[in-house]
Amino acid sequence: MVKKEELFEVTSMFRTLIKAITQEWNKRGGEFNLSFPQYKMLYMLNASGTHTVSQLAEALGITSAAITGITDRLVTEGFVSRERGENDRRIVNISITDRGREIINQVTERQKEMLEGFFDQLQEEDLQHLRRIFGVVLANIENKS
Repeated sequence: MVKKEELFEVTSMFRTLIKAITQEWNKRGGEFNLSFPQYKMLYMLNASGTHTVSQLAEALGITSAAITGITDRLVTEGFVSRERGENDRRIVNISITDRGREIINQVTERQKEMLEGFFDQLQEEDLQHLRRIFGVVLANIENKS
């Protein structure tokens, strides 16, 4: 078993990494005027098509109310459209627009450059180890939920 001090150091380093990535995201993403949750929602809609509010909330791990707020902003910017279900008006379907696809492609390219800059010193094998380790830890967290 890993020593408590080592676990503390690893989690502390991870927090610092996430903070640095978030700060850099905010600097670079500011020109697009997109928050990270807005980006994640656009990314998901671009990757897998139309979703209901509840599907987005579950997939992104936030509340339906938060999805509604994010959607309001993205509709105002013309990045997504919102439509009521034909058979059940309580169902709200969210779809990405062409303008949303354009912005997500631009932002994704910029963010890819940023992340490559953070991780460019790592060998491919090291990245594979990180993916495996994070996968194990996340699976362990999900199993305990």
